[in-house]
Amino acid sequence: MNNGDADAGSSGAEVPIRPWQRARHRERPRSPWLQLWNWCETAWLDFLNLVMPAECVGCGAEDQTLCQECATVLRRLTCSPFRAELAAEALVGVAGESHLPVVAAGEYRDALASGILAFKNHGRTELCLPLGRVLARALTAALAELPGRSPLSGSSLWLVPIPSTGSGWRRRGYDPVAMILRALVREGRMPEGVEIVPVLAVRARLPWNRKHQKALGRAGRRRNVHNTRRNRRRSWGSTRLKANPRGQLVLLVDDVLTTGATLREGAKTLTESGFRVCGAVVLAAARAPEKCHENDDEKGRAENSFRSKGE
Repeated sequence: MNNGDADAGSSGAEVPIRPWQRARHRERPRSPWLQLWNWCETAWLDFLNLVMPAECVGCGAEDQTLCQECATVLRRLTCSPFRAELAAEALVGVAGESHLPVVAAGEYRDALASGILAFKNHGRTELCLPLGRVLARALTAALAELPGRSPLSGSSLWLVPIPSTGSGWRRRGYDPVAMILRALVREGRMPEGVEIVPVLAVRARLPWNRKHQKALGRAGRRRNVHNTRRNRRRSWGSTRLKANPRGQLVLLVDDVLTTGATLREGAKTLTESGFRVCGAVVLAAARAPEKCHENDDEKGRAENSFRSKGE
């Protein structure tokens, strides 16, 4: 039997992998303390699934937040981030030029769409980690287009999340974008020279002037978010927000790109205060532009790109 195995390996024939032989790269921990820790972790997850049953957000498999098949689909959907601003009406001018470059991690469909919806609207906060890894890939792609990114010309880059509205925060109890960014920091996925600074805030409005973006069209969305953002004028964490930013480089972060009205309003608010908004990063784009996974043409990149904004 040993000789037969040796002959099969030497001949280069493909040996089928049996189910019990898969994932051999994950070695069983030798330390008894690690074994005890893994056992306790598994027992705790089983207890949580018993008390609070969970289903896969993609296929509905029991006792799993995201099953292996849906996790594979999610990775495939977000393995190639792309420029998505040309599919957002509010970010495109009359001549077809883009007002703000936006990098999307993937298209808003399948496992990515169901994961974002479950995370935002159904309290599935355990999806924060997989969605954070998705955002990290898009952030890496956006930073690669910035000039002098080793380091960033000696200056820091601020990640500014688009804040949730007051009603959204009260309904969920958390800010989805801010929670994902905190997960990036905890996992050590935040690039060097990049800092999270929540500069933007939402202006208070009268109840009869509040409308939900989903129920509005293109023009209605732009009117609904007009002058609804403001800048914070206080210290936040270890960063002191300055009255005169003096051209501080900023990258906006949001969850889903639809018409782009919210991103454009946030960019306008920051630009009027002296910030340099070089672009935006989103988890998903509702509509991917044609040939979005290919390189942009030279004319479009010359009009408005991460490189031109960062210079």
